[in-house]
Amino acid sequence: MFPIYHSFSASLADSLGPLLLGLGLLILFPRDIRALRKCSSVFVPTTAWFYVQLALLAIIVLCQLVYAAILSITVGSWFDLRVISTLVYIASLGAAGYVQSVEHFRARVQSGIVLFYWFLSVVTGVARLYEQAQRKVWTEHETLFTSFVLGLLATIGELLVSVCIPRPPPQYKSLGDEIDNSPEADANIFSRLTFFYLTKLMQLGYESYLSEEDLPDLPRSSQTDKTSEDFDVAWQIEKQVAVPSLYRALFRCFGVAYLVGVCFKLTGDVLAFMQPNLLRRLLLFVNSYNNDPLNEPIPLSGGIIIALGMFACSFGQTVMQQQYLTRCFSTGLNIKSSLMSSIYRKVVFLSNGSRQGKSTGDIVNLMTVDVERLQELAQSAQAFWSGPFQIVLCLYNLYALLGNSMWAGVCVTLCTISLNAYIARKRRALQKVQMKVKDKRTRLTGEILVSIKSIKLYGWEQSFIDRVNAIRNDEELANLRKKGVYSAISNFVGSSAQFLVSCSTFAIFIWTSGKPLSTDIVFPALTLFNLLSSPLTQIPQVISKFVEAAVSANRLRDFLLSSELQPDAVTRLDAATESGQSAATITNGTFLWDETGTHPPALKNISFDVKLGQLACIIGRVGTGKSALLQALLGDLHRESGNVTIRGHVAYCSQVPWIMNATVKENILFGKRFHADFYEKTVRACALVEDFGVLPDGDDTIVGEKGISLSGGQKARLSLARAVYARADVYILDDPLSAVDQHVGRHLIDNVLGPNGLLATKTKVMATNAIAVLTQADSITMLRGGEIVETGLYSEIMTRKDSDIYKLVDEFGTRPDQEEVLEEAETTDPLASGEDEGEDGELADAGKFGFALRRASTASFKKPTLDDIPNRRSKHVKEQSEKGQVKIGVYKEYIKAANISLVISFLVLVIASNAMSVGGNIWLKHWSDVNTQYGNNPDTGKYLGIYLFFGVSGAFLTLFYTLVLWILCTIEAARKLHDRMLRHVIRSPMAFFDTTPLGRIINRFTADVNRVDEALARVFTNFVKNTCKVVFSIVVVSSANPAFILLVVPIALLYVYYQKFYLRTSRELKRLESVSRSPIYAHFQESLHGVSTIRAYAQVRRFNRINEYHIDFNNKAYYPSMIARRWLAIRLEFLGSMVIFSAALLSILAIASGRLSSGLVGLTMAYALQTTQSLGSIVRTTVEVEISTVSVERILEYCILPGEAPEVIENNRPQANWPMNGAVEFHDYSTRYRPGLDIVLKGINLTIKPREKIGIVGRTGAGKSSLTLALFRMIEPVGGFISIDSVNTSNIGLRDLRQRLAIIPQDSQVFEGSVRENLDPASRFSDEQLWHVLELSHLKNHIASMDGQLLARVNENGSNFSVGQRQLMSLARALLTTSKVLVLDEATAAVDVETDQIIQETIRKEFKDRTILTIAHRLNTIIDSDRIIVLAAGKVVEFDTPQVLLSNKNSMFYALCSHGGLIE
Repeated sequence: MFPIYHSFSASLADSLGPLLLGLGLLILFPRDIRALRKCSSVFVPTTAWFYVQLALLAIIVLCQLVYAAILSITVGSWFDLRVISTLVYIASLGAAGYVQSVEHFRARVQSGIVLFYWFLSVVTGVARLYEQAQRKVWTEHETLFTSFVLGLLATIGELLVSVCIPRPPPQYKSLGDEIDNSPEADANIFSRLTFFYLTKLMQLGYESYLSEEDLPDLPRSSQTDKTSEDFDVAWQIEKQVAVPSLYRALFRCFGVAYLVGVCFKLTGDVLAFMQPNLLRRLLLFVNSYNNDPLNEPIPLSGGIIIALGMFACSFGQTVMQQQYLTRCFSTGLNIKSSLMSSIYRKVVFLSNGSRQGKSTGDIVNLMTVDVERLQELAQSAQAFWSGPFQIVLCLYNLYALLGNSMWAGVCVTLCTISLNAYIARKRRALQKVQMKVKDKRTRLTGEILVSIKSIKLYGWEQSFIDRVNAIRNDEELANLRKKGVYSAISNFVGSSAQFLVSCSTFAIFIWTSGKPLSTDIVFPALTLFNLLSSPLTQIPQVISKFVEAAVSANRLRDFLLSSELQPDAVTRLDAATESGQSAATITNGTFLWDETGTHPPALKNISFDVKLGQLACIIGRVGTGKSALLQALLGDLHRESGNVTIRGHVAYCSQVPWIMNATVKENILFGKRFHADFYEKTVRACALVEDFGVLPDGDDTIVGEKGISLSGGQKARLSLARAVYARADVYILDDPLSAVDQHVGRHLIDNVLGPNGLLATKTKVMATNAIAVLTQADSITMLRGGEIVETGLYSEIMTRKDSDIYKLVDEFGTRPDQEEVLEEAETTDPLASGEDEGEDGELADAGKFGFALRRASTASFKKPTLDDIPNRRSKHVKEQSEKGQVKIGVYKEYIKAANISLVISFLVLVIASNAMSVGGNIWLKHWSDVNTQYGNNPDTGKYLGIYLFFGVSGAFLTLFYTLVLWILCTIEAARKLHDRMLRHVIRSPMAFFDTTPLGRIINRFTADVNRVDEALARVFTNFVKNTCKVVFSIVVVSSANPAFILLVVPIALLYVYYQKFYLRTSRELKRLESVSRSPIYAHFQESLHGVSTIRAYAQVRRFNRINEYHIDFNNKAYYPSMIARRWLAIRLEFLGSMVIFSAALLSILAIASGRLSSGLVGLTMAYALQTTQSLGSIVRTTVEVEISTVSVERILEYCILPGEAPEVIENNRPQANWPMNGAVEFHDYSTRYRPGLDIVLKGINLTIKPREKIGIVGRTGAGKSSLTLALFRMIEPVGGFISIDSVNTSNIGLRDLRQRLAIIPQDSQVFEGSVRENLDPASRFSDEQLWHVLELSHLKNHIASMDGQLLARVNENGSNFSVGQRQLMSLARALLTTSKVLVLDEATAAVDVETDQIIQETIRKEFKDRTILTIAHRLNTIIDSDRIIVLAAGKVVEFDTPQVLLSNKNSMFYALCSHGGLIE
């Protein structure tokens, strides 16, 4: 029995459409009005098109009134259904007109309800026109037909004007509204459905390279401040639950938009499963022509309607699918931005205990890997319900088609799901391991980059490269290999399941039903099985993503639940205003390093009080708790008991100055408004004027990561200037004088800290090792073992000769009778310019009016910019972003790294697997044709066995190519690329690190490496598979119907055009997204190192906004990239729908010739139906391959970085015992830090004899540290050379040079790991030797008291050691190196004077047979040197014995000693 095709009755056709449309609009009309009333009025000029709309509406109403009147006369009643429906429709027209007139003045975009109303009016109107044409209505009722046609034409005009004519922008808008400037905000419903609003950007990207300025704004709902605020509210609610869930909080936040996506997905799935039913009807239509000629075939119009139905279903599914994906990707974006912002805000307030358990690398991984996992899950998580729903729909349709035999397929499906669940558990365990190992590698890589200067100085590059490679290759990639095996098994299960389901179902059908397995059963069933393959393939992938995301969600939840600093650790009150009023107080305080209490208390029974305007100095030996006391005042330590009170705002100088990667000026202002007068006073008081003259761009010089381009003294004074400029009430200063020369220290005391300084009336609490400042102190507190052992006013202490403080000052301090000499020397400092002398007096006067200083006001938030000021000499090297398509060389390099023969094997296996699938379908077509011909199922075993062979062979080929790709190609390429990049980065000269933010480098080692490890292989496989599918589909359809080739050509041209149109824009968007991602991590890492400073200055909100800006900027590139995919998909899948329609239409038209069997039609349509998704997938995966290959491109950029000189030059290696004597000579030596900067050492000529002790002095920036860097070839000469024992150091390898010299660097850095690894990373020395050097460096007792002793853990950046202890660690390293040349670069700047004296004695004793070059701020440490080098402006101005230089009262050295109080 063939299907019967019939039309609606005349009455129903004329009444149903208008009635439903009219009632629908009238029901929804109040919703639109309510929405419009909430909108504020906007002034939009009325154009001619506005009046055209009104005129067309009037014509439609008039035509409908005429139509209703004539119809009522014709039928003789106003109560006929057709008349009533027309009147309801007229009422709805009035409602539509009212909405249009109101929204013109109140809304930015037309009502979606009204636009759909016009669209459906046109659709129903065309259907009614067709029906009336069939009945030839005009022959009986010409006026009725004419009014209907005129109304329809006016309706079409109304739709076109409403949709196509853009509205003029409003002239003004209410200031209270939150403005959404995204293009999406001005797009109407059809523009949103087709993503037409992005076409302007696509055209721009096609015609030219996109830049940052071309990126459109984000929708308001996706801006980080909005998403993070919403998530924060949801998370606070969730934290009240016994077991908080991150998933629940995210759903509470973004669930509504996500559920809208569910509706779209549900509709799309239903439309997808209508296709097999339409295909069955098409095959029945074909059979009606091929079967008994006595039966009348179905009219061709019936076939055309089926073809149109297939097209409508296909395109409707596309629209629904793209809207669903848009919601999913938008939700993923919102999750990413909210979590990244929350992580940043959380880390600012992490407690010490929580922070110690999480390194910078761990937290960066949370932002890069874990957040990305949740984002990816949001994009595909709906497969959890959609997959089972599709399976149920498929099985329901199969039941209707095959009866109870479909239960065999259900059993196979259940077995597949169970097996996938087991695999998922295994993959989850592996993923947990993977994340831990990834954290470990990232942490070590980050620490290497932070400490790269020290690593190079010690010549430890290879040791650290080996450590990273051990983690990478032996742990991370080994685990990734296991994941690859399980991935291959999962793909094998998914691939074999489809064939096993169809085989088992067909077998049971044949053996139980007794019916022939004919074409009208096989191919609809085959289409259903193809649809079944999608959820069966997706479910294991989604389970895998869920497993990975579950691990990440737990890590993120644990982090967000980590303990924070006590909010009530410090009681903050209004600023003290009366003399004698306490400004900073601790009462009976006991403080712990962390809340767990596992470590001994940091401070015990502390009572401390500082009055308004006092300078309170805190002294003590290394590790006694000086910095801890300041941290207690800041609230950074856990307060176990007692009270801390601070009155007013705080400014803070940390012991290791925290310098932002910004200009000098931005570091000083630190978010405050610029006031020129006070800025100049601050700069002069902090002795920065001459530095500005030396810096390449003055105070506009970008100082680099952690102020890497500044000397230690410059960083200390810059940090102090920031505090001074803040004009706070309480100043907490952690040894700001340790890194500056003594004469500069005196300048700072007089002009900043002293009674005549800028901060004279401010409260100052200062931990210090500088004895000179104690004479200016109002109170002095001495700490020992975390307790106050002595405290009092300076005047009182100096009367108690048994006091420890008195003995310290008496032994190491400036004698009272030297004060006058010292002050006189101030005015005759030959190192200071005359301009400074005059200004100092002004500053002293200004300091007397310090009480008049008003607190600096906060500047308005200014968005950071990626562009530097033109012609700035100190600018960063902008992150390179290639233009145009990814170069073919990048693909070649990746294939070469992956092994080209294995890649070819993979391609052959993929093609063979797809060929097996096609072979199985062709065999099925042959089998069904035979069954149809004979009316039964002959040779079932043979046909079923061969079909099973094709399926199983294809599944095993899938297993093999997945194993080849993951186990062999991907792992090998990932290993080689990472190893090459790591080696080239570590071997890059320091100039690279000076100009490249660490966040940018870390980005390559995290996000880009992760994409190469895991994403690239997946998208490459999908690309190859989809390409094979499309090629095989076109071959099958064209071989069945050669005329199809004529349609393939224009469709292929459109396809190529769209692909190129899209690729150009998408590629540039991806590159912009990659480039804009680096500032997020750079700012994040920078903030991690400066959280104490950010909190102390109450700058948390500003830094949060900077972070949100960086995230939004990155999302501005990602969001249009995501929409661009939807833009492309809807156009390509429209072409796919045209392929379906064309294939169906050609089959219908070819029926008359009798060439096509129903089996061939079925096979053709089965492949045509696959084409829609495959065409979209092939371009999508093309882009994904390019996007992922951009990561390869970025890694390769770092694989060709220019390196330093070779580590070893085999034909020019020094002797094994070189240097034997330690004679050092500079031969007309000149150097600069990098090309484009000024020369810092100019024509240096020095001869240093063996075993000579040389002191090096000069103002900050004179070139002292540059001299030591030159010796180690950290900077290369631009003229001349250095020789050691007559060996030109420029001609030997760097490792041979650096490992033969010893240094105690200015920035003493330690690494995460054990104490042993810090002292001897190459394990060259015994435990006895290590204990010996620890004893000599006065660290033995401390290390012996730690758990594990030599194996005791050193936290990231040595956070569990004081700065002084870290310097002593550097001393121990130097003691291990048996070099004849030792360089001491401010080796004891951070230790107290007593420890310094002991260390100096150790150095004199242990290094008596070595040549020693010493840079020191404390002149007493170099006064007994054999000779002194005095540097100024990069030149040697004095070089002689101390006695000769001191005998000349006009010498610079004499002036320096006078400043330091070393001479009378």
